[in-house]
Amino acid sequence: MSNKKIHRFINALGFQVGWFVCIASVKYDLEIPALFFCGILVGLHLFYSVARFKDFKLSFIGLVLGMAIDSTMQYFAVISFYGWALEPMSPFWLWMIWVMFALTLNSSLSFLQNWHLVLSGVAGLIFGPISYIAGAKLGAAGFDNTLPHLAALGLIWMLALPTLIYIAKNSPLPTQDTNDAP
Repeated sequence: MSNKKIHRFINALGFQVGWFVCIASVKYDLEIPALFFCGILVGLHLFYSVARFKDFKLSFIGLVLGMAIDSTMQYFAVISFYGWALEPMSPFWLWMIWVMFALTLNSSLSFLQNWHLVLSGVAGLIFGPISYIAGAKLGAAGFDNTLPHLAALGLIWMLALPTLIYIAKNSPLPTQDTNDAP
């Protein structure tokens, strides 16, 4: 198995573990340790990234976009997130999930950059709501599983996923990657 495939596998596994840790932390009141754990995952990803600055920028954009999306959905009562937050914002654990998700777009989910943006929108329409429903069923959020709420989640993700993929694909690569530490 090539180093690239190993990195992609570890990235996908790290995201899934981080997602579950963040979700489970809400139910067991372990959000701070979960954030610390996921922060280590993010740091390791950035340390081993071949495009460190590009990944950092993308994770920051994902964070800002995610904060806006989830805080807006919470404000309009599409979903109610539980956990530690600066009211009326979405909770911190959810911010971390957005950061980790953005870091998959140039790694384990980089194949999406080869898809037409319409197909990415369809993927967002289907898989975005599934992730939120799973999180709610695991106790991290309250969600009224009605057609209007599902449609709102689907529409938001139908736009958010292609947007993030477009940004990931069209962000210029750095001219060289260094291991210089501050």
